[in-house]
Amino acid sequence: MKILCSCLLLIGLVPTLEAQTCNDPQSLTVQQESQIGLLLNPLDTALKYEDLFHIDSLTNEIKLVFSTEGGQPEDTENGSPLIANTTWVDLPNALLLSRELIDADAAVYADLWKAAKGMAPPAYLPHSLFLRASAEIAAGLLQIADNETDLSRKAQYELWATRALDSLATMQLPSGAFPFPDLREYGDPTFMPIIQNFLNACGDDSVLVLQNGWIVDDRGTGEFKFDAGVIADSYYQAYLYTGNLNYRDLAISIADYLQSLSFNFNYNYNTFVVLGLTRAYQLTADDTYLNRVVKNLRYSVYPGQLENGRWVDGHNANSRYHSIIVRNSAPIIPLIPITDSYKTALDLMTLKAVKNLLDYSMICGTVTGYRWLMKAYQLPASVIPNTLHDSISDQIGRHINQSVFDASYLDVPTIGEYLELLSVVGLNEQANETELKSYPNPFTETLKVSFQLADAGEITIQLVDLMGKVVYLQQFTATTLGKHEVVLTPDRLANEMYRLVVNTGNQSCFASVYKVD
Repeated sequence: MKILCSCLLLIGLVPTLEAQTCNDPQSLTVQQESQIGLLLNPLDTALKYEDLFHIDSLTNEIKLVFSTEGGQPEDTENGSPLIANTTWVDLPNALLLSRELIDADAAVYADLWKAAKGMAPPAYLPHSLFLRASAEIAAGLLQIADNETDLSRKAQYELWATRALDSLATMQLPSGAFPFPDLREYGDPTFMPIIQNFLNACGDDSVLVLQNGWIVDDRGTGEFKFDAGVIADSYYQAYLYTGNLNYRDLAISIADYLQSLSFNFNYNYNTFVVLGLTRAYQLTADDTYLNRVVKNLRYSVYPGQLENGRWVDGHNANSRYHSIIVRNSAPIIPLIPITDSYKTALDLMTLKAVKNLLDYSMICGTVTGYRWLMKAYQLPASVIPNTLHDSISDQIGRHINQSVFDASYLDVPTIGEYLELLSVVGLNEQANETELKSYPNPFTETLKVSFQLADAGEITIQLVDLMGKVVYLQQFTATTLGKHEVVLTPDRLANEMYRLVVNTGNQSCFASVYKVD
């Protein structure tokens, strides 16, 4: 990885698309819909019993039925142009942007704890909001606070966020899941018929499913995966920032709920399970979570991908949901050991997914924002080649500059992740053009670190884990200038991401590195 410190395997008969066409929604014939419908029940059974042979074979049959319509989104996607400037906005200006955003709706963030109870502003109607919304905003506030230089603002953001997260914790069900609001009385055009059909299917048991305005049991449909995965991720982020063990335990309890769930045909839903389990693995280093993550990806996400990188059905072929798959899956990809039998396939799945969506967003106009791009940017060179990495960087630059121009694609979770990314890649450090490289990345036993030194003096190299603990330290005095290469030999490290910190006396540089067996 290079940092500048300055600013299914598919069966051959399955049809594939070499490029993603623009503004061409999926259109199936009555016969295609009927044939797919006949295959879905046995596929659901195979997913439930984790029968990989039939999952693969039935999915390939479905791909054949979709034919050339496979991978096209269910609706027309209206793109929009981006500003041409690819230079990333620096920390001071990104902080100004976050302040403008938060000041515009400060009353909402001050009452975020109410949204954590499912109450919509400004009237704060009960059972009217998805609980995941408050969790994501709270995590974003903490990420902004982590980089905020105004101590008064920092304290205010922390208070809003932690109050909301503590409020949200009271909503957790005994199963570890979080309830779904009954949106029918608010006339929600999308969820009103979905909820009513679900309750009709429950029959007399609907009195057990719907309680006090909340759906408390999704009956294995997978609807609860979305909220649970997002909330687990938010408590993980909150624990990293605050060190509050209650947040750590909440993230793990949600993962324990997710671990027991069956796979289903909605590929992006399954990736919310992946996200929640990934966070538990990072918090505990328990391989039980890692193994279940890999199984989720291989059994319930990977089979539905076409050769061109899109997912076969119109819903998951929609760029919004395609980007969710990338965003939720990216954090675990570098942590999968190279010895895992599915490692190569899942790396390739990720590469194809990122490349397809990047090509599509650049050629057809973006429709997805840039949270997925920021996750893809942090993938190692073993997954994302340098040329593609540079294109991702350019597209992030266009997005953030568009956000500065007219606030497009901007919200608290997005700007929070952007500020955190600035920290990860070292763009906040002094502009001395010191070059930091680390390889191989991921590494197993040894990690080589090289950098350019302009002044002789004391050098400190550290590896810092996800909890902020220094797990490896090496110090020496450099008497010569120019390029230096140091071999690190850390032992007994867990398989996860670490922050590599090189302090050369007058400046510090950072990079993300990954340990695997």
